[in-house]
Amino acid sequence: MTHHPYPSGVFNGQEPLDPTLERNPGNDPSWLAGPVLEMSQQWFPIDVCVGGTQALRLHADTYIPREPEEDEETWRRRIYHATLSPFTTRIAEQAAGLLLRKPIQLVSKDEGGEVDPFWEDFARNVDGYGTTIDDYARRLVISSLLYGHAATMVDYPSTEPAPNLAAERMLGLRPYFIHVDAKQILGWRKDGDSPIAPITMVRINEVISEPLGEFGDELVRQVRVLEPGRWRVYRRGNDDEGWVIYQEGESSLGIIPLAPTYSQKVSEFISKPPLLPIANLNISHAQRVADLCHSLHVAALPILMLKGFDESGPIGLSANSLIMLPPEGDGRYVEPASSAFDAQQSFITQLESQMSNLGISTLFSQKVAGETAESKRLSRTDSDSLIAIVSKNLQNSLQMAMDMAGAYIGIEAPEIMIDRDFDLQVLDSGQIQQYMQLWSNGAITHQTLLEMLKKGEVLPEIDIEREIELTEQERGGGMMVSMLPQQGEEVVEVEADADD
Repeated sequence: MTHHPYPSGVFNGQEPLDPTLERNPGNDPSWLAGPVLEMSQQWFPIDVCVGGTQALRLHADTYIPREPEEDEETWRRRIYHATLSPFTTRIAEQAAGLLLRKPIQLVSKDEGGEVDPFWEDFARNVDGYGTTIDDYARRLVISSLLYGHAATMVDYPSTEPAPNLAAERMLGLRPYFIHVDAKQILGWRKDGDSPIAPITMVRINEVISEPLGEFGDELVRQVRVLEPGRWRVYRRGNDDEGWVIYQEGESSLGIIPLAPTYSQKVSEFISKPPLLPIANLNISHAQRVADLCHSLHVAALPILMLKGFDESGPIGLSANSLIMLPPEGDGRYVEPASSAFDAQQSFITQLESQMSNLGISTLFSQKVAGETAESKRLSRTDSDSLIAIVSKNLQNSLQMAMDMAGAYIGIEAPEIMIDRDFDLQVLDSGQIQQYMQLWSNGAITHQTLLEMLKKGEVLPEIDIEREIELTEQERGGGMMVSMLPQQGEEVVEVEADADD
């Protein structure tokens, strides 16, 4: 049977379905669902861009193939010059930074209520490793932007339940988030063919590290199967046993504790990577750079051509040696025309410009001057729409995960709020002066002035109403001081008329 490698690099591929096989693929928990295999073809270029130069050289057979009549050693030298710039990953990171440039807020679901202190502590460590909810959300949204979707699994320590909430907190028992990449989801099952049918099973690939001996460790692959109210973990047994249940248990939740988030959703757990066109251009850019670098490496050493020189043997070239040529002889160096390199460099520049103009890559090279505010806003329309979609999906996903965590411990989860002010309209000195002039002329209120300065990133996150109140108090105090007699002035006491 021909081996087909799994293109995403998570683990080796499986053999295609064959009715002559004795084993039943329907009972294999590691079996890849059809939609996952289809999505993996789109994940391959993303994997290369995420893996960087090392991944590009590792898959050189695919992306930097050998030219006709090119020997192995020459091809290896050409691969050595290949580098992959982090355009794709940098765009995803910049988009995540823009989306989460302001901290995630926890708000009580009850009007005028307060958030339980438990959730404030939980937000500072959502995964048990000291990761804040902002850092976790950033990692989640980068994965979603690169691969189309990601998910959060909400787990709870599998120990005996505490008698009450106080004892639970003393034991340190608390739910935690586990990040799940799109490539880890092997398959799922729905309750019927309806688009709104609920998911009844999800299979997740996991690779964990376990201690080996006194100092070593080994990587173990396992498949976690999640169902409403229960979970199972499969590991490979002996050769004859195949996959066997390693652990299993029940969950207090009546739903699957998995909260997906999408950047370009097609269906449940099916998506398309929104940055795939940029990833393909990124790889094309690396191919052209490899060709240019190899060409420059070869062209940097011109070839000596001698006309009329017929002696065999090595030729010594130095300032202290010479070559005797006949009267009709000639000698010169041969090198390629520089116009060939200019054409390659021009094409590389065009590729960079294309990546810069695609989707959210407008963040890659924003113009600060020489552009009107309206044209800036129009050039960011596609970018803002994509980021707005990702922001809404991320907020819903985190809210779902927080609600699951609250259901585990019996505490109502707060409401997750992600700021959607993506328009980076930083005010310059001239605009600040104009707003100040409008306020001085009474055209705008003090509150409007402070709100515009805050939105323009001039003022930090302040309570505007409180700031206005303190300002009025200072003004009132200043008026009282100005009304007091100055040093050297006489205080005239006016006596009231006795008849009054």
